[in-house]
Amino acid sequence: MSTKLGAIHEGAKDFFWKANIRDLEADEVALDIHHIFPRDWCEKQGIASRLYDSIINKTPISYKANRMIGGTAPSQYLGKLQAHEQVQLDDIEMNALLASHCIPVEALRADDFAAFYELRQKELLLLIEKTMGKQSAAE
Repeated sequence: MSTKLGAIHEGAKDFFWKANIRDLEADEVALDIHHIFPRDWCEKQGIASRLYDSIINKTPISYKANRMIGGTAPSQYLGKLQAHEQVQLDDIEMNALLASHCIPVEALRADDFAAFYELRQKELLLLIEKTMGKQSAAE
């Protein structure tokens, strides 16, 4: 199962439109799998491409959300997104939206890629196990 399908199944909401990814896809809103920690930011931090380009650092979001993220640190782009007139979410609301993507919020807001990667990998594995109805062999 891809992260996009998992996110759609679990009710993930878009960072910009705040609507369910499934509904946006049905309305033919431009969606794609994008980096959560932007590539440019990761490269400047010396993070290996095998990590930042993995599915663990990607999620389905709209083109509009991706354009607002740009290449900045999550701590910067989240504030910009939350303040946008279309979005207007406080931290609690944005944290819930991020959690709908299995994103570990504290690590993201702290720009802590290593903690984010480890925690999200675990969350995605739990999602896969839940969907498959059995534990993975990785344990």
